[in-house]
Amino acid sequence: MIDLKERTKKPAALDTEISNILGIYKKEKKKRFAFWNDAVGEKIAQIAWPTFKKHEILFVKVQDSTWRFVLSQQKDELILNINKNLKEDKKIKDIIFK
Repeated sequence: MIDLKERTKKPAALDTEISNILGIYKKEKKKRFAFWNDAVGEKIAQIAWPTFKKHEILFVKVQDSTWRFVLSQQKDELILNINKNLKEDKKIKDIIFK
């Protein structure tokens, strides 16, 4: 028989464990999109950041609709710059700004 009192953790321990997991996740995500800052520059990196990549499409969260419009006008140039920083099997074909 399982003693649930024995298996439960204190809330403070759970908070610490969750914080550690989130920290690891953020570090991995940062490494996964390490190419971003070099490819787009510091100014754009401050207002837009990649959230995920699926089927050669990079999804990018943008600070506001004005910047989303500006970046959509520069999409082809951004794709070229990004692909310069990626291996052949990791290259992207499109960017969706959200």
